[in-house]
Amino acid sequence: MPNFLRRLIRNPIVVAVVLLGGAWWVHAQTASYGPYHVVGFNYTDRGVYNFVVDGFGAGSVHARQFGGGGGTVCCMEVPRNKKTWHLKVTYDLTPEEDAKNMSPEIYETDIAVPELPDKRDGYIEFHFLSGRKIEAQWVKYPTMPRMRANN
Repeated sequence: MPNFLRRLIRNPIVVAVVLLGGAWWVHAQTASYGPYHVVGFNYTDRGVYNFVVDGFGAGSVHARQFGGGGGTVCCMEVPRNKKTWHLKVTYDLTPEEDAKNMSPEIYETDIAVPELPDKRDGYIEFHFLSGRKIEAQWVKYPTMPRMRANN
């Protein structure tokens, strides 16, 4: 048996196949989906100063303005087999809070990672709803907000 192993190790093709197979296995275990653009829509009366998804700075989202949203942020990757995201939301100060020189309110929650039909491209929309409910969905292109513009 030791002679057989020595002959295998001396064969460069066998060594190359083993190394490539190992590299492929490591890549398959650590790769992620994306990159995705991130868009936020806010349906509340309170602006989102900043929101962070698993450490990824996803921008700010205005409250109740036409479009109800912020800009598009690029580029977020989603680890394979990821089931939930941890969101950290920092709200804009109200005029009363600002007058009292208060610290901004920070809210943290976990939400489900949406189904990702395209593993390499698209947008992930975050919808900030009343009652501190946050929904995420994958879309090919950004959609319109679910609310109508006032006036």
